[in-house]
Amino acid sequence: MNEIPSVYWMILIGIFTGFVCYVLYHLAMLLKESRSTMSEAQKTFKSVNDLVADVNEIVDTVKGTIYQVTGAIQKVSAIVNVASGIVAGFKSKERKE
Repeated sequence: MNEIPSVYWMILIGIFTGFVCYVLYHLAMLLKESRSTMSEAQKTFKSVNDLVADVNEIVDTVKGTIYQVTGAIQKVSAIVNVASGIVAGFKSKERKE
C-alpha cells in the first residue's frame, strides 16, 4: 500500500514526455518562423539600401547642377561688375570735362 503502482508512474512520465515534446515543437516552429522573418527583413533592408543609393545619386546630381548654376551666376556677376566699373569710369570722365 505504501507504493505507487507502476501504471501511475507510466502515466506521469507519458504526460511529462508529451509536454516536453509539445514545448520542443513550438520552439522549432518559432525558430522556423524567425528564420523566414529574417530572410524577409534582409530583402527589405536590401530594398531600402537600393532606394537610399538612388536618392544619394539624385542628390549628388542636384548638387552638381546647383554648383554649376552658382558658378555661372558668379561669372555673370563678375562681368556685370566689370561693365559697371567701365561705365562708371566713362561717366566720371564725362563729368570732369
